[in-house]
Amino acid sequence: MPVLRRSADAGRLLLDLVTRDPAFVRGGELEPGDIPVFTFHSLEPRSFERKMAYLKDAGYQVIGLAEYLDVLSGRRGAPGKSVLITIDDGRASTWTVGYPILKKLGMRATAFLVTSAVHDSPDVSNTIGDEPEALWPALVARDESRDRPFVTWGEVRAMRDVIDLGSHTHLHARIPVATGIEGVMTEAMQRGYREFDCPFVWINGRQVRGRDVPPGTPLPVSAPRLSGRPAWRAVDGRFETEAEVRDAVRFDLGEARRLLMEKADVDATSLCFPWHVDSPLARELAAAVGYVAGFAGKAPAAPAISRLGCDPFAIARVGEDYVERLPGPGRRSLLSVLRQKMRRG
Repeated sequence: MPVLRRSADAGRLLLDLVTRDPAFVRGGELEPGDIPVFTFHSLEPRSFERKMAYLKDAGYQVIGLAEYLDVLSGRRGAPGKSVLITIDDGRASTWTVGYPILKKLGMRATAFLVTSAVHDSPDVSNTIGDEPEALWPALVARDESRDRPFVTWGEVRAMRDVIDLGSHTHLHARIPVATGIEGVMTEAMQRGYREFDCPFVWINGRQVRGRDVPPGTPLPVSAPRLSGRPAWRAVDGRFETEAEVRDAVRFDLGEARRLLMEKADVDATSLCFPWHVDSPLARELAAAVGYVAGFAGKAPAAPAISRLGCDPFAIARVGEDYVERLPGPGRRSLLSVLRQKMRRG
């Protein structure tokens, strides 16, 4: 089975290279006016700093979110060699690793936060800029811990001078969409980002997920909430009505905006779709509650590059592995990038 999975992963990588990845990934140039958008999740100090330093040394301009949106809408032209850096989820390393490195290099990024996961605390922890290198592993490991695997609201407020903020929805939710079972709850799914992989299930009349679901619990067939599909309500043996689906999606989108304004004084008008999954309903309601842009992963049309006139609710992004495939001194070989991706699985 692992061999088959690795073969399938290799096939997808090659298909993406041919059908959707920008020309620079395959060794071409970055066309004037094109802006690659790179996506990061958990940050490792040496890797993240090396990639950011590569961009800076090669003369790329890492622009802010407002400037990027102005370029897409035609309100301003794209600065030469522009790049947008995005960091999903709001994992603790966004603050402990990303913030000090970006600050040191004079660069910007955009973080898409899952507002229900942000710890409701004014505390601001130390970063790798405050601690000796011997203590960095503990800061990085916070991402996978039971204790504060995501940023605090205090850290969110503190990072605003360097990191722009957007929404990754309030819940980053998976919902049951059928009566069948497709998996079993594990201990790993009770902490950090893996909690989001656990769909909401009904236990003792309540909808719960993650650490509130005992290991060994059967997990139903599920889909992202923003897919627009109705959830199966095991508690009363029925699917959600159309009105219930709309209310749930509207809440997930709107509550994130409300909390970012209330807790961080940020009018978040950009959204990142969890698992890169959206729907006509999600787009409609996103616009209705005040979003003007939606970031995804793979886009239906190639290449995965931003330029004037592209659909602001279908912004395609490129994985962080390809940062050093941009033209510049010391450009990394495609083969070495692919080998690393395959080793990581």
